[in-house]
Amino acid sequence: MLLRILIAGLLLLPLASCTTNGKSFDTSVSFPMISSYAGIKRDFEAGRIMKARAGVLELKRGHRDYAAAYKLLKQKIEPARRRIYVHYLRVAKAYEKQEVWYKAMEAYADAKAVTIKPDLMEMKRAEMELKMRQLRLDRLLAQRRSEDAVWMQHLTAYNPPKGVDPQDEAFLHQQKGFNDFLAERADTAFDEAKRYLRNKQPEIAYIEIESHLRLQPDSESGMKLLAEIREQLPKELELSKLDSPKSKSSQPEIKGVSPHQPVTAEQIKEAIRKDRLLEARQMLNSYRRSGGAGASRLSAQLNKRISTRAGNLFGSGSYAFRHEQLDEAIKYWSEAVALMPGRSDYADALHRARQLKERLNLLRKQKDSDPVPEEE
Repeated sequence: MLLRILIAGLLLLPLASCTTNGKSFDTSVSFPMISSYAGIKRDFEAGRIMKARAGVLELKRGHRDYAAAYKLLKQKIEPARRRIYVHYLRVAKAYEKQEVWYKAMEAYADAKAVTIKPDLMEMKRAEMELKMRQLRLDRLLAQRRSEDAVWMQHLTAYNPPKGVDPQDEAFLHQQKGFNDFLAERADTAFDEAKRYLRNKQPEIAYIEIESHLRLQPDSESGMKLLAEIREQLPKELELSKLDSPKSKSSQPEIKGVSPHQPVTAEQIKEAIRKDRLLEARQMLNSYRRSGGAGASRLSAQLNKRISTRAGNLFGSGSYAFRHEQLDEAIKYWSEAVALMPGRSDYADALHRARQLKERLNLLRKQKDSDPVPEEE
């Protein structure tokens, strides 16, 4: 019964964002006695602990359900809230200790949702986010600088050697091709910097614009964009100096590509026919890099099959979810996300299902006799 209530509540969530004639749906029509004991109890059983708590606190002392609601608050709502809060807090601290910043960030956000002191948890969540962003910035910035350095060291590689005409056509042609490549790389970096800045990721935009200016030092538009990026960079994020040496032990290990047999178009088609779509995608990438004929046609065929397959998996997951088969829904949606990670609706559905399963497990494990943690 608890699972049925939780799923029904989750399926109704999108209604909150729907509009009709520019006005939001009034969901209170479905719950005319939202502050009554029945409404409060329904919210609690659906996992909406803080809403249930707020409903109790809104009751006037003379309300007919005042005594029953406060009894529910004392015996059920508050103990459950504190236990769940402590659970998320312990998870967050464990991930923080392990320096798994993104997981710690998520757990502190979960703790924030069930605490009466959300500001403190928001501070911790923001702290974890900054640590995660700093780590990402450090690694990507070092990698881009390393890559650019490799290309820059070949700037004079096509200068004709002594004994060859300084205007030798072969050398000049190769030099032009190399310069064109660097110019294209610089242009791409500039475009990416603008995109990341629009997406409110100024530190990643900085990586791109630094690369652009490294390749085109006299770029006025690049200098202007750099100034805009610096204005939006959080002061807490630190940019490592360009000339700071990195010890060999601190560099990520780069493993060589293992030797493999060339991929053929027929092998890719066979993988598609047998519905081995992820394998086919990897094979196609290798085939395209080796200049395989008809790669674009194969890509269109594969993408169509992937889209269809992912859509079917998502539909199967939705059916399972509606029938309270959470494990099956998570399985189908996980496969759909693996095929099309860029589909935010697939990823959001999977995230909600996993969240629901976790909350259900926490509520089911609780017993009235379980110790209640001290108030935060």
